[in-house]
Amino acid sequence: MSGLDKFSFGIPTDLRFGCGVMDELQKVSLPGKRVMVVTGGKTIRRNGTLDRLTEMVRSKTEQMILFDDVSANPSLTSVMTGAETARKNHIDCVIGLGGGSALDTAKGIAAMAVNDGSLWDYTASGSGAGKKMSVKPLPMIAIPTTAGTGSEGNKTAVITDVERKEKIGIRTDFVHSAYIDPELTLSVPPQHTAEQGFDAFCHCLEAFLSVKANPISDLFALAGMKAIYQWLPRAVEQGTDIEARYYVSYGSMLGGMVLYLSSASAAHTLEHMLSGMNPSVTHGGGLAMIFDAFHAKMAANVPYRYAEAADVLGISAPDTDETVKAESLLYALHSWKNKLGLNNLKLTDYGFSTDQIDEMIRMTHWVGGGPLTRDRYRLTDDDLAEILENSLNS
Repeated sequence: MSGLDKFSFGIPTDLRFGCGVMDELQKVSLPGKRVMVVTGGKTIRRNGTLDRLTEMVRSKTEQMILFDDVSANPSLTSVMTGAETARKNHIDCVIGLGGGSALDTAKGIAAMAVNDGSLWDYTASGSGAGKKMSVKPLPMIAIPTTAGTGSEGNKTAVITDVERKEKIGIRTDFVHSAYIDPELTLSVPPQHTAEQGFDAFCHCLEAFLSVKANPISDLFALAGMKAIYQWLPRAVEQGTDIEARYYVSYGSMLGGMVLYLSSASAAHTLEHMLSGMNPSVTHGGGLAMIFDAFHAKMAANVPYRYAEAADVLGISAPDTDETVKAESLLYALHSWKNKLGLNNLKLTDYGFSTDQIDEMIRMTHWVGGGPLTRDRYRLTDDDLAEILENSLNS
């Protein structure tokens, strides 16, 4: 953008960040008296996080129920089951505790507890009907226990219709408040830490590259990239290092916000296609598999933004041209991915093959939505085929 462009920004969520910040929930009034806690996974049960939360909630409400039918790629079925449970119990507030899957499921439940039909009626791409929600979703509190999706900082819920093999980002609403406590991420295993942190880095990078980028989103995106690039390898190698966890959580929070202030890119659409077609593909893992080929294509056509990122990350040599800087960035990020243990992931390991590329391109367009149109270089089908082919075994 030029220095004279107009832009606007605003995120209405009350975001609270820092070690031990979850305990502040005890001191505030909840935006409801009949609360559903949405969660998934066993770790938060084993380490006492779920018990801590439910004890606080029960002390402040008339009723609390637990909904834990959450899958790694949150499903339409889970959302609709949770919404029906919420309606039957007259729930007026939802709390999401967990990773992005729990938070996005909670967002979907908060929306569909008060709106008619199916969540897919309000989906703008794929087989969705593209309707507008007539009722504002229930107020929701987000408490992330991972550092990756940044779902607490935007209004999107990424949900999969397993039967149709469609994974789509759906606009719901901003959460009422969020408690981002890095201490809650200390027990996340190394591989999950790497994949989730890589997802957060991609949010920042893609938002910086997007045509929707603006001065405010750039500030957040570059700060998020810098924090994650510096601290994620240490968080993977030394999971109990609270300083590393702190800065990766910080970068993740910024990455969630920039998805709203700017936008994700076609890389996210490609990954949604992959894990929609095969739900065993994790989101961060899928992004890692297509990362090198996707950004090689983009950097060859719009090197200047990659060059700016290289400067901020301290990767490029001074006084080199933007093409060389862009190449230096991609080389450094490939090495960084290797340090994170993400270069050994391949599409062929998940059953994808050259024979499927035409269908993969068709599904990319089908679930595409806005991010498919927000890169500074618009990918052609030939480009998509090249990216997918080059990602099969690398």
